[in-house]
Amino acid sequence: MVMTSSNRRMLVVGNGFDLAHGLPTRYQDMLDALSRDTSSWLSPEDRERYRDNPFIKYFGEYKDLPGWTGFENEIQQIVNYLCKEYNSDRSPKLHYDIEKFFLDIREVWQKGNTKQMWKILQRDLDELISYIDVYLSKYIPSQLPKALSTDSQYPRFIYKRHYDYFLSFNYTNTYFDFGKMMNDGNGIVVPTEDQFIHGCCSAIGASQNIVLGIEDNDPSNLDTIYFKKYFQRIQKKTGREVFDWFDEEISSPKPIVTNIFGHSLDTTDKDILMLILEKSQYTNIYYYNQADYEQKIINLVRLYGSPEEFTKRYYNHKIRLCDQTAEDEQLPD
Repeated sequence: MVMTSSNRRMLVVGNGFDLAHGLPTRYQDMLDALSRDTSSWLSPEDRERYRDNPFIKYFGEYKDLPGWTGFENEIQQIVNYLCKEYNSDRSPKLHYDIEKFFLDIREVWQKGNTKQMWKILQRDLDELISYIDVYLSKYIPSQLPKALSTDSQYPRFIYKRHYDYFLSFNYTNTYFDFGKMMNDGNGIVVPTEDQFIHGCCSAIGASQNIVLGIEDNDPSNLDTIYFKKYFQRIQKKTGREVFDWFDEEISSPKPIVTNIFGHSLDTTDKDILMLILEKSQYTNIYYYNQADYEQKIINLVRLYGSPEEFTKRYYNHKIRLCDQTAEDEQLPD
């Protein structure tokens, strides 16, 4: 495939992009930080308040989940469990782990107060999001000089190309922070438009509007709407412009060629990922090792719902899997 001026380019990044820059942005890193000295970025009072958060306590015992997708999937399991139990013959006792950590929910459980239960869980989720914002906006910036000074394996080839659009599934500003250091400090040509589809932390210059939620597996259940990503995106006003980028009447008739770096392609982001994969002229998806390559194939099959639908797009080169460590595959045409 030959690139011409008739194409527009888009870069899409997930948490693997931050990790490739040596930044401690795994959910495990965030939880572990509370067990160390936080005096430079978190008050003692806030530290204790966050450590008492039910979600933080719960995930403190489950640090082996597969990344942020596992983190969100576990939130989904908690919500699903509460839905199932309240919509059936309720067990006289909550699941052990929820009973152990979500003490306020335990108190309303026996009373059958569903509305209050969801309000409590919403409050606890908001507090978790508040901690994520503090960690990313106050602690992570202190790690940038260290990441820049080390010989990290961050993807320099990504910065060699100009993009018309930049779409981040992260809450951080890593692409632009590192971009300023490129080309001997002269920086990069920034994308014409950028969007943080899941919102961003307050370090970027505005109030945080972080989206942390679950896939909508039950559209008819509005009791849990606050926890669903599509609702949070609308509520927090993130990502609407992405749909406009692919609308020829609003944006441009030129097709978009997309590069995806550091995203797991998990179904928790299915609505946005399918828009990108289907509307792009073609998509380059980067992987970092054989296990990641195989997992991305599995996740693509899940996104498309069948091996046939995925392989059809793979063999006609609409979807390309690229080794981010191989020189000849870093800038595919």
